[in-house]
Amino acid sequence: MLRVAAAVTLTAGVICQFIQRTDPTAPLAYFTIWSALLTTGVLIAEVIRPRPVPSVVRGAAAVGTVISGIIFATVIVPATPTGTWFQPHDDAWIRTGNVLLHGVAPFLVAADFAVTPLDRSRPWRQAVRWCAWPLLYLVVMFILQGAGLTRVPYSFLDPAQSVPVLIVVAVLVLALLFLLVGRALIALNRAANTRTTTAPRPH
Repeated sequence: MLRVAAAVTLTAGVICQFIQRTDPTAPLAYFTIWSALLTTGVLIAEVIRPRPVPSVVRGAAAVGTVISGIIFATVIVPATPTGTWFQPHDDAWIRTGNVLLHGVAPFLVAADFAVTPLDRSRPWRQAVRWCAWPLLYLVVMFILQGAGLTRVPYSFLDPAQSVPVLIVVAVLVLALLFLLVGRALIALNRAANTRTTTAPRPH
C-alpha cells in the first residue's frame, strides 16, 4: 500500500504540474518532474514484476525525489517573494502539485525505500553511482539551453543568471548533498530491515 500511495501521489503531482496555468516553464524542464517520473516508473515496476528494480535505478529515483523536496523547501521557497510554499498568483493546481511533489511524496518514497530489501554492500559506492542521475539532468538541460530550446529553471544553475564559478560551486554542493542523502537512505534501510529481522515473532 505504501508503494501504491507513493506512485499515486507522484502521478497526481505531475498531472497538476502539466495542467496548471501559473508557471510558464515547461514541466519537463524541472528535475522534480524528471525524478517523479523515474520514481513512478520504478514503483510501478516493483508492483507488477517479481524481480526487483536494480538498486542503481531505484536509489537514484528515491534520492532524486527526496532531494527535490529538500531543495524546494530550503532554497527555492526562501527565495520567493513571500518566503512560503504558496505565492499569491499560484493557481490551485500548482499549489496542490507543490504539496504532493515536494511535501508528501519525498516522505512516502523514503519510507518505501527504507522497508524494501537492498544490497547494502559498499554504500558509498552506491551513493556515488546515484549521482549519475542529476548529472544526466544537468548535461541534457545545458545542451537544450545551448540550443535555445529551453533553459535551466534554477537560477543558481542557469548560465544566463549566474557566473561559471558559482555554478560549479552549486554543482559540487548538490553532489555532496546527493551523496549524503543517498548514504542516509541506505542507513535508514539498514535500520528498518534490521529492526524487522530482530523483532520477536508473535506466538
